[in-house]
Amino acid sequence: MTGVPPDVLELAGEPPAHLRALVERDWPLEAALSRVSDVTRWTYYPPGMSEEEARTRAARSAERRAEGVGARYVLLSDGVPAGTAGIGALLTDRPEVFYSLLPAGRGHGLATRAATALAAWALGAGYPRVALLTLPGNAASEAVAGRAGFVESGEETGEDGRVVRVWLRGV
Repeated sequence: MTGVPPDVLELAGEPPAHLRALVERDWPLEAALSRVSDVTRWTYYPPGMSEEEARTRAARSAERRAEGVGARYVLLSDGVPAGTAGIGALLTDRPEVFYSLLPAGRGHGLATRAATALAAWALGAGYPRVALLTLPGNAASEAVAGRAGFVESGEETGEDGRVVRVWLRGV
């Protein structure tokens, strides 16, 4: 249970899609996601990031990958950025899958495919279970969790003090 997923993960299904490691030059995607109201409502994206803040966030993602703590990706559909996805808490026995999509990337099964691929990587790497956390009321994300094979297993307090629903795959 060491290491991070590869820099590129192909996603099964159609349309053609893959995950590519997020790097500092992806800051415009970070900024764009910070301007989508439901992304900032349901995730940890800060609203309205400046270019400098978005660059810093993207650079920090690359640092966290190098540290082995987590891996964030650009989710590409037919070569076009549709959002981000990733896996964190890699130094624990329960890594956490997450994702955020731009409005144009929704409705194509991309979040489900990304969550499925990241969970499969973690379980294949020897983690006994993988989590996906949702805020209560986020029906779209709960549907993704279910389609990706996660089972609701209760609630806990998230890192920001909000109550989150815990969805698990694995043991």
